[in-house]
Amino acid sequence: MEDRAAKVDALFGAQDGMCTLHAPNERVLFSKLRNTVVAMCAFVEEYAADFRSRGGTATAA
Repeated sequence: MEDRAAKVDALFGAQDGMCTLHAPNERVLFSKLRNTVVAMCAFVEEYAADFRSRGGTATAA
């Protein structure tokens, strides 16, 4: 079942040939990338603090 799902994911999605999400020569603004990473880190930090305050414990999978 997983093999079939992987094949379907390979055929459709953000990287398929019909995707027009990104232009071929699109550039990356590192300031926007940095701001995104900072925001994601702040979210995870806040989420973890809330999780711990509710008595949650983290375990490695």
